[in-house]
Amino acid sequence: MEAPATAMVSEFREMEEADQTGRSDSSGSGDVLPQPADRKIVYNSTVRMVLKKTSLEKFETDIEALIKKHSAYKSNGTFKLNQGENRSGTWEIRVPADQYADFLAAVKTLGVPEEVQENTKDVTAQYVDLEARIANQKRLEERVLGVLDQVKGKIGDVLQVEQQLARVRETIERLEGQMRVLKDKVTMATLTVYVREDKDYVPPQALSFGDSIGEMWGKSIDALVAFAKNLVLFLVAIF
Repeated sequence: MEAPATAMVSEFREMEEADQTGRSDSSGSGDVLPQPADRKIVYNSTVRMVLKKTSLEKFETDIEALIKKHSAYKSNGTFKLNQGENRSGTWEIRVPADQYADFLAAVKTLGVPEEVQENTKDVTAQYVDLEARIANQKRLEERVLGVLDQVKGKIGDVLQVEQQLARVRETIERLEGQMRVLKDKVTMATLTVYVREDKDYVPPQALSFGDSIGEMWGKSIDALVAFAKNLVLFLVAIF
């Protein structure tokens, strides 16, 4: 009974090699990649804003309205509401990818944007590769099930095939889990919004030529004063 089991293990190895070959072909060929309109893009952006003319409570009301309008949801939030300090808050928002641009533009109107970082990642190749690997593993599962039907009644052979079947199904579950995570990232963009109150905030402006000279002069004076202090301390130490 050992000979049939050994033959089946050899056959399964050939199946796996064929699966790996199919995976390489699917991920390496440029012809199978989707057209530009079907590319899979992950959006993950950050906005830092200052509230100068409105309160944190008003901002929270406004952004909650935007979240509802764009079918988004808040996945995380942190707030610092101590009285007498510049209050601040953080919103981590998941928004449908097709509404991401409109949502981001609307959020930037709720305050004074200090910094906007828009990060995009093309995961088309990874998406196509996962699809091909899942399809190959499912074909392999069907072939293993076919072999299992042929060895019924042979305990040793059945155990060998069932072990292989369990391993293939475990691989399928792992790949499908990766695909679910990737699909979630593609279909829902992530936007993190940092907000702080500052009624006296003045947006930075480009310095004029005269201001640049004055700033450089001030820095030079500060450097000379620091050097003189250090020189005096050095001479005292030597004395």
